[in-house]
Amino acid sequence: MKEARQLALDFEPLVEHDFTLAECPRWDWRHQFWFWVDIANGELWRYHDNQLAVRRWDEPLGCVAMWQEEGYVLATKSGVYLLTDWNADRQLVAPLVKTHPRIRFNDGRAAPGGHFIAGTRNGAKVGDKGQFYQLAGEDQLAAMPMYAWTCNGLAFSPCGKILYWADTGSRVIYRADYDPATSAYGESEVFADLSAFEGRPDGACVDSLGGYWVAMYAGKSVLRLNAEGEVTHVIPVPADNPTMVALGGEQGNQLVVTSAASGSAAGVVLTASVEWQGIEEPLVTVI
Repeated sequence: MKEARQLALDFEPLVEHDFTLAECPRWDWRHQFWFWVDIANGELWRYHDNQLAVRRWDEPLGCVAMWQEEGYVLATKSGVYLLTDWNADRQLVAPLVKTHPRIRFNDGRAAPGGHFIAGTRNGAKVGDKGQFYQLAGEDQLAAMPMYAWTCNGLAFSPCGKILYWADTGSRVIYRADYDPATSAYGESEVFADLSAFEGRPDGACVDSLGGYWVAMYAGKSVLRLNAEGEVTHVIPVPADNPTMVALGGEQGNQLVVTSAASGSAAGVVLTASVEWQGIEEPLVTVI
């Protein structure tokens, strides 16, 4: 196994704004802009034509995915909602049935084939662990046997046939077979154990070569792993708590990293250029 390469990038703020828990950055290729959430404040942000805009709700907003030409799917503390366009009122699609009051949706995205998948987090670490759910037809959330106190790191290989997810607490990344045509999936197996690296695996994405990029919360870094689960690059990030990473932009090689506030600094949204290309984020089509 080759030793991981240290890769220094010239990060700069994507926007000049402070956040509490910035997460889930996505490149909206439909209209050419970046959007993300601030989980703790229930906010959906977008940066379009050098202008910031925000939508707010009265509960934590864990993640968001694109739906059709204008809309979004939101996963919150209370359930999954549909936003038909940026200015629309949200519509409940499926409630989240909780066994503990601190369970909420956390990390998620559109799967190849059009299903929406999101995992939950139980911050109390009492009772049931969080787990992933797949939004099936007829507004049903189908539970998936993928459990963690904090479910994270959801991403798909460029071919769409491999699902990755992270157990943040144990610092382990898993992989499972996935069928985009049927939304069926196989058993999870260990893809990588990151306990030798500083921080804990949080949100992730995949590049066009199949590399898995993961933000290391409390590790001030992003790791890139190859398709065999080996860490190829360690990228220092000028933020205490990186939360998620995305690749996109007009040329496909813009790296965006979100972060959460720490005791000494606010959360930020950072960007840098890299030599890798992102893959186009799927749209949710199954509601």
